Amino acid sequence: MLKENKKNLKKCLFCFNSNIGFNKQIVKNNSLLCKSNESNLEDYLINSKPMINGEEVKHSQVILELKKFINTKEIFHIDGLSCDIQSISKVLNFAEKKKYSINHIDGKRINNFYKSFQKYGGSFTSFNEIKNRSDLMIFLNISEDEICLEFFEKLDWTRKKKKESIFFFNSTQKKSDEFSHISYKEGSFFEELNYLNIDNKERRIKKKFEGLKKKFEKANFPVVLCNIEENNNAQILSIYSLIKLINKKNRLRIYNFLGSNNSSGYTNVCVTKTGYPNSINFTERGSEYEPDEIRPESLKEYIKFQIYISNFEENPKLNFFKNNIFIGNPNFINKNKTQLFIPTKTPGIDCSGLVVRPDGIGVIKLNKKIDSDYPSLSEIFEDLM
Repeated sequence: MLKENKKNLKKCLFCFNSNIGFNKQIVKNNSLLCKSNESNLEDYLINSKPMINGEEVKHSQVILELKKFINTKEIFHIDGLSCDIQSISKVLNFAEKKKYSINHIDGKRINNFYKSFQKYGGSFTSFNEIKNRSDLMIFLNISEDEICLEFFEKLDWTRKKKKESIFFFNSTQKKSDEFSHISYKEGSFFEELNYLNIDNKERRIKKKFEGLKKKFEKANFPVVLCNIEENNNAQILSIYSLIKLINKKNRLRIYNFLGSNNSSGYTNVCVTKTGYPNSINFTERGSEYEPDEIRPESLKEYIKFQIYISNFEENPKLNFFKNNIFIGNPNFINKNKTQLFIPTKTPGIDCSGLVVRPDGIGVIKLNKKIDSDYPSLSEIFEDLM
């Protein structure tokens, strides 16, 4: 077991300094580790062994067995992809060569966001644009505690501008006087959302929305920020429907938190390589985007083999196929339930790696802290190519 001196650890490696979508942990101080990350570092196994059907073997044996599976010409699905940018790129190259399908551990969240965007349209914005141009930010269904302090620090707005220009619209209690808050009763989101059609001059507006309405009428660069989750598709569709109505008179930009597990880095690599954000089927005809078809819960009915990749999650919500190959976190909880288990180095612990912050501030380098004998994900997929 690894026991690391916490005084030498300055960043939360696993949630990338933003807790949106990461076990709802609250990161209030960027200089401190969140509890989930402390546990990962303290309990990180440095002597985990590869396995075939629950039996410990040498690394060369498990790789040979994996190659035998691949050489059977069976169709494979690759899922998880909770890893650094370089590894994601290597895996996508491998999937393209072998004509496999791919999906991300946060695939439902990614698909919810882009499906809604494709249906209703919208205008994305970047963090730098928000910082330098925005004069109104509306956080929908996100509480103040769910945003890392570094987001607001890098925003570098005056206290007065933050109070006048940042609005939180959610069902939680007001946390501070630093921002403006508009609350609603639990379960009344859709009803209250209708009143946020703040550019509709014919509709009588509730008193609590009057300040936001006046601010919106004068805003030159309004931005809405929403938290996309796996099971809130109806909510996201409502938000986008609202944005579409508002955009007829006043352009409202969209800024999204994609979550942890390097979701943002994954979508960036996917879009660069294929033009699509997720749920891709590599075929002889090229890349095919199939968000409604490439879902592990349905794929496992007719695909026998799954390769699941996860560095940052030791207990991912894995849909087990008939045959499962897990590659990644040495602390994987269900290693005995897989046909093949291949532990690898973890960026931020025993190797370095780049990830994209889910709040869009930029790219983070997760630095190596200890040595281990595990191979990296990139090395494994280079070998398989």
